[in-house]
This record gives sequence, structure tokens and C-alpha cells, in this order.
Amino acid sequence: MAQSGGKKVLSVSPAQAKAIFLEALELAQSAEEVPDEWLKRTRRVSKAISKSNTPILGTALLAKATNKQVNALALQTGVHRGYSARGVAKNVLVPLCVEHEIDLRTTGAEPLNNQPYFAKKMVVNTLIDENKPGRADLEYLIECLEAVDFLEGESAVHALAAFLRARIEDGNPATVLTIDADVLPLPVLGSLAKQFINSNREGGRRGQALVAACLDLVHPGMVYADAINDPSRKVPGDVAVEIPAPSQSAPQPELFEAGGPVETGPGDRIVVLSAEAKQKSVSQSEILQFVERLAAAGIGKGLYVAVEPNQADLESDWLAKKAQERNGVLLEVVSDPERLLTTAVQWSPLPLDQCLRTFPQLLVSRLKDFHCGQSSQHEWAEMLAGAAPEDQNP
Repeated sequence: MAQSGGKKVLSVSPAQAKAIFLEALELAQSAEEVPDEWLKRTRRVSKAISKSNTPILGTALLAKATNKQVNALALQTGVHRGYSARGVAKNVLVPLCVEHEIDLRTTGAEPLNNQPYFAKKMVVNTLIDENKPGRADLEYLIECLEAVDFLEGESAVHALAAFLRARIEDGNPATVLTIDADVLPLPVLGSLAKQFINSNREGGRRGQALVAACLDLVHPGMVYADAINDPSRKVPGDVAVEIPAPSQSAPQPELFEAGGPVETGPGDRIVVLSAEAKQKSVSQSEILQFVERLAAAGIGKGLYVAVEPNQADLESDWLAKKAQERNGVLLEVVSDPERLLTTAVQWSPLPLDQCLRTFPQLLVSRLKDFHCGQSSQHEWAEMLAGAAPEDQNP
């Protein structure tokens, strides 16, 4: 460990960094859960005006996972706990991302040499003047790097895995596959959907996609789920059913939610139902906490879908009664994905045959919205196409 002008200078072993990268990549490509916080942070950083913000975050995560003592905000060695971030990016992060087809948003070999970071020693907010484009992005990046600085060991590796998963899923956006399969009877379709979401949960995102697709059948054109990973989103749950607020030019009956009359403005939308989907065992208290969040947000109807195959009995009738008594929220708890689909078809305004034709395609679209890999779309299509003729008898 060297000293430079009284400052502790650190190094990051390229060989160790490569091994850490590959460990995190294996985790990112697995069905294991990764920290949701770092998925959200990565996706928000990746919306920045400066494309270099993304590799800067990835470099800091990789360096911290390799050497816990480094300063996550450092770019050069001339600062306390400084290290050569450019060396880690150029010699490890970029080559490995190119090799494994991971999009860092930049195409150059040295992404940290772009403005406003070129020749700078640290990432600080003075790199961009106040009120200039990109300043808010820079401030959020600094917030993320400060959080990185507290990571070490396994937590740093898992955060790096979340970064890689987000870039794998978002960097090369999956196109929506067109489903070309025979119409299947509802029992067969429900059984396939259940098998599909449990074959690889993708951190619970397949279950979320299923819930969104089922709600699409019941509320066509009213289901919103593509912004659930936006940190600015304040709506509880994974999927929301929204309606336009009444316009002043076209008075409508006053709308009420759990908290009383809903105050609206021009162009506003009202959330009338919010759904939470979990592919892991949950407790009654977790569901009641969800209900409390709904009530606090003024949302009067909630759907909680807990589809872990080994989920203990949640006593859904008791939960629904408690939700009404305590919070005035109408709650439905579902623990069987086949029942969820059957109920959605039953309450859909569409004819039965149209529901059976459109649901497979709706699920494909929602897989994309929830950042499931494109391989998920192909897996679903193959399962539909592979349904044996004898299984298709009503």
C-alpha cells in the first residue's frame, strides 16, 4: 500500500477483479435474487444524460467488491484511498462486458475519459455547474457512489450482480416476441402459466408479469406496470389499474377512494386498484402492511398475489375482513396462479375465446415490461407450442 502526499493509495488487482466480475455475472444470470436497491439505482443512473455515469457506477462496484478499502468516489490515486478507476474500467470492466455482450451505454475502451470526468481525481458535484443539464444526474450518481463506499464482501458482490443484471436486461431491450400457437383450453393454459413462472422466477418478475397480464384481461388499456422500478414512483405495489381523472369540461360523479374524495388536476390519473405479487412465502403481517400503504395512498382496492408453491395458508377471508375493518380497503388475496387466471377470464369484458387467444401475447409483453430476459419470451412460446394435442381436450 503506497503513500502519496500523505494520502493512502490503493490498488485493485486485475486478476482478482476479473474473478469477482465472473462471480457476480454468474449470480446475475441465475434465478437468485439480487438487491432490488441496486437494480433501481442502476436503472436510474442509466437514464442520465452522460452515458459515462453507467460505467462509473459499475467500476466503483467492481473495485469495491475487489478491495473494500478503495474510495468509491475516486477516479485517480491522488486522493485519500484513491485508486486507478480508469485502469479498472479499461483493463477489466470494459473488456469483460464486451466479451459477455453487456451494454455499458458507452462504446469506447476508456469510458471514464469522457466529460465531465476526463482528468478529474474524484466524482464531485462541482464537475457540473448548478442549473446545468446533467447536474441532477451527477448528484444522484454521487449519492449512489457514497452508498457503494459502505459495501464490502458479499454485499458488494451482490450489488455488482444487480448492476450487471440490470444492464443485461435493459441494455439490449428485448423485442416483444409474436406468439404463434394454437388456442389452448383454460385449464391447460393455466397449468402452463403456473409451470412457467415457477421454472425460473427471475427474482419474482415472472410472477409480477403474470399478475399484470391477468389484469390486462379484466381492465384492457388501464394497467400500468412499466415504471415500477422508477424510484420516483409513489404507488404501492407492482401493478396499478389507473383511470383518467374527470375533466372540468366534462363533469363526472365525484370519485371516492379510501381516504375520501380524490383531488385531481388536468391530465391526472387515479389509481383505483394496486396489486402486489410475491413468489416467496409471505406472512399475514406483510399483507396487512401493504393494505396500510394502500390506505395511506388513498387507494381503496388491493390485490395481493402470493404464489410461492409452499405458501402457508394465509386465511384470505380473515385478511379481507381485517383490511375492511382497519383501513376501509377492499382486499383480495390469491395464492394459486391458475385461480388468478381463471378469475381474470371470468371477469374480463372480452369473450372467452378472445381471452384464450390474447393472454399468451399479453404475458409476453409484460415479461418485457418487468425486465425479464428475452429467453423468457422464447421459453413461454416453446411451452405453448409444445402442449401435446391430447392435453388440449376441454
